[in-house]
Amino acid sequence: MKGVFGARITAVALAVALVAAAALALFAVLGANGAVARTGPLTVHAGLEAPPSPFVRANGLYDGKGGKAQLEARISGAMTGPLSPVAVKSGDGKLVVYNTWHELRAVDGERSFSAQGIGDGDVLGVPELRVYDGSGHDELLARGAYSAAWRADGAIAFVEATQPEFRAGGNYVGRVVVRQSIRGRNVAWIKEPAHYVVYGWAGDRLLVYRVGLGEKLELLVADTPGRVRPLADGSAIALSPDATRVAVLDQEATNVRVLDVATGRELAWLDVTTATPALRWVSYSGSWAGDHIVTPASAGLAVFHTGPSSLELEQVLSLDRAQFPVGVQQPRFADDDGNDISATVDIPPSASGGAVSFFIKCDRITRSCERGAAAPAKDWLRPVEQEGGTP
Repeated sequence: MKGVFGARITAVALAVALVAAAALALFAVLGANGAVARTGPLTVHAGLEAPPSPFVRANGLYDGKGGKAQLEARISGAMTGPLSPVAVKSGDGKLVVYNTWHELRAVDGERSFSAQGIGDGDVLGVPELRVYDGSGHDELLARGAYSAAWRADGAIAFVEATQPEFRAGGNYVGRVVVRQSIRGRNVAWIKEPAHYVVYGWAGDRLLVYRVGLGEKLELLVADTPGRVRPLADGSAIALSPDATRVAVLDQEATNVRVLDVATGRELAWLDVTTATPALRWVSYSGSWAGDHIVTPASAGLAVFHTGPSSLELEQVLSLDRAQFPVGVQQPRFADDDGNDISATVDIPPSASGGAVSFFIKCDRITRSCERGAAAPAKDWLRPVEQEGGTP
């Protein structure tokens, strides 16, 4: 009898398992084809073996498939922070331009300049842009330069400093130039010296930050060389896939607007503090895919739905601030459906260890995330941006 009942129990268990598997498969299909994305907390667990796209770390360029290329210099985003990518791939995929830092004096980021004997005017280093071509060739693009963006035709824009050396206590200013190719001549698109950061190309128009006192940001549009106009006070969240619209954020980080790049006309507006659910703030350097925008937010991540003249908060994905004290950086949609989101997480130094960074990849339908291995923050672990604004 025991053998008979055991066989029956095994058969029933097998049947239940098959039904459960079918249900999970159906759930996955529904999730990939329009299941409702609901607001709620994200669960994060280890398991991300490799980011879904190419990335850089220290002096390595990784293709996201297990391959690695050695770069001639270490990656550095010290001149731009999250305002601009540290590495960008050209539209044809053949070239990668990256930011680096030629150190002339060692600096301990956790100690004051005075404690290290560094005074105003002392030369600390020189920012540089380099280009890697995929065959192992790595060359200097420009010295005293940073923050680059490829145009679809292969032209490249970047900031060229008035004086290449970066000095302690000084204001590092420059102009914005464009080369038709990496070995072309510099053509000034914005001549007036100021602190600039190149955001990216919107078709044939160039979007640039002008950074003022107190890190106040102003978004400019350069339509052609020498023809520059203000677009918005504040920062850019994301550029639309067709490069005709840009979502911008005001200085208070609470009002999101969608603007027509060509005319500056406001197409949609939303105050996130009065949205449902309400947010205290949202941040810049997000991503736009289809009719969805994702960006960092006070809770973790905010996903907006946008139409020709509408903007609404569709979903808020919250993160545990004890585990993610400064949230995420530069979230990107990792699939065509706009369901998968990848981002970089920076963890500040603590009594238990130094600052680290790692990638996470989240499914916004199931609200589950996988996290990758941690790297020292000084390695500038970041995705490689593709010309056009996607990893």
